[in-house]
Amino acid sequence: MCCLLQSYVSNADPIDTSVVEMISVPTAMKQLESSGYYDFRMIKVERKHNEIVVKARNKAGEHVELEMDLYSGAIINEQANNTEIQQ
Repeated sequence: MCCLLQSYVSNADPIDTSVVEMISVPTAMKQLESSGYYDFRMIKVERKHNEIVVKARNKAGEHVELEMDLYSGAIINEQANNTEIQQ
């Protein structure tokens, strides 16, 4: 007996070629400054969590810690004195 092997062309899902860029630290700072944040003490990019963590002061002068989305720049979370601030 003889076996006949045929190869089939399989069409996989196309690869998405639109690459989403991470925002840069200077861009993140400009966004925060335009929202009233200042006195930046720490800016840390955490690629593992897709966020930028920033320690700064808000419009009221309180020390806050912010978590920003690494791709959109949206503020995900804001905490002042270990108390979460609702967005």
